Amino acid sequence: MRSYALAIAVAMLVSALYAFQNPQEVLVKFFSWERTLPQGVWEVLIFAAGGVLMWLVSLFALMESRAKLVKQLKEKDKRIKELETEKESLIRAIGETKKTYGLGEEPSSKVDPAAKDETQQVENEIKKEE
Repeated sequence: MRSYALAIAVAMLVSALYAFQNPQEVLVKFFSWERTLPQGVWEVLIFAAGGVLMWLVSLFALMESRAKLVKQLKEKDKRIKELETEKESLIRAIGETKKTYGLGEEPSSKVDPAAKDETQQVENEIKKEE
């Protein structure tokens, strides 16, 4: 933000210097409107009007892209909720299947000690990589 403020300040300074160095009067006609202004002031006003116009155009473009992103975010939130619902139903179905067929966790006494050591080694390697 500071860089924008600095750029605007420099542009204003250069514009003021330009306006002071071009004091000759210019007659400006626009439809039925006529005005006599110093050339430097007129050109600085046109420059500023162009900057404001471009800012407005960019503001509308920003609002359009923001609306598009909000729409995408809502779609993704909806998809996440659908997937969470599906996940919960699958977990319930697995639990019911285990109850139906009498499946469950194996007692820790039946776990092979070699497999337990290998699992511990893999976990340690993962922690080292992190």
